[in-house]
Amino acid sequence: MKNDVPQDWGDKDFAQNLDPVMREAVAWFGITHGDTVSTADQVAFRAWMRRDPAHPAAYAEVEQLWAGAAGLPAVTERKRKTRRVLTRRMFTQAGMLLAIGGGAWMFKETHPFADYRTATGERRNFALPDGSSADLSTATALSIDFGPDRRNVFLEAGEAFFAVAPDVRRPFAVQARNGTTTALGTAFSVSIVDRGVRVTVAEHAVEVATATQVARVEEGSQVTYDSNALSAPVAADAEAELAWRGGQLVFASARFDRVVTALNRWRSGRIVIMDDALTSRIVTVIVDLNRTDDIMAQLSDALPIRVVHVTPLVTLVFSA
Repeated sequence: MKNDVPQDWGDKDFAQNLDPVMREAVAWFGITHGDTVSTADQVAFRAWMRRDPAHPAAYAEVEQLWAGAAGLPAVTERKRKTRRVLTRRMFTQAGMLLAIGGGAWMFKETHPFADYRTATGERRNFALPDGSSADLSTATALSIDFGPDRRNVFLEAGEAFFAVAPDVRRPFAVQARNGTTTALGTAFSVSIVDRGVRVTVAEHAVEVATATQVARVEEGSQVTYDSNALSAPVAADAEAELAWRGGQLVFASARFDRVVTALNRWRSGRIVIMDDALTSRIVTVIVDLNRTDDIMAQLSDALPIRVVHVTPLVTLVFSA
């Protein structure tokens, strides 16, 4: 993110009702809730949160408003001469103006026109018209285009596991971003992660193709691709990768920042790592998705951390 927040708000009344801290909080909310968040943005966001005690409070206020919660607990002792005013109308306008002004804003899409979708923290199984099934992970959306000679699936967000019904006349293909995964009599998952896509094969094989590369991926293997390249297949623990289907997240010797990124997809609000040194710490933990309220306690058992709940929607994590 650029150091300056977009200045052309276009509405004098709106600008007058937001102080500079709140404007920055709205901008950061848009960036951190986007489909992709760069490492540089993550570092800059943590630095912004540490810079002033008012910053976590302002960010929490935006989170609270967006979630539709009523009322905000006192989260800072900073005395204001005038109370910040931020209505839903203004918040929506802020998003549009930030998007126009500098590309900073990205709404957390709900994909209302998708054929199948899940909310944050939700898991669902769907029977597809051809007899195949799709298990949808948290915040997932997909659409289908089935016809006499095709079975095309479009993964718009999140992750889905497919158990494919055989039909040699109609290939089963999943398009996600710039690549297509075609089933070769198989069960597999496709997950949109960070800036790319991950394909994990649980049974048989798939063919993964981008505009310039093609790879056959066998059972127990995994590939990733993005706009630049398709990786070579590597061995993967499909049972651990797909543990969410059984209500768990399994992290074995995983970087703490990657654990937090995964957890943020499964819960309302946001966990923010405040100390850069914590991001690369290695952690092994199994999270029960049916007991998300205990997540922070589980992380505290796995690492020497100090947890500060700014609001029910914003949690800060410091080194102990």
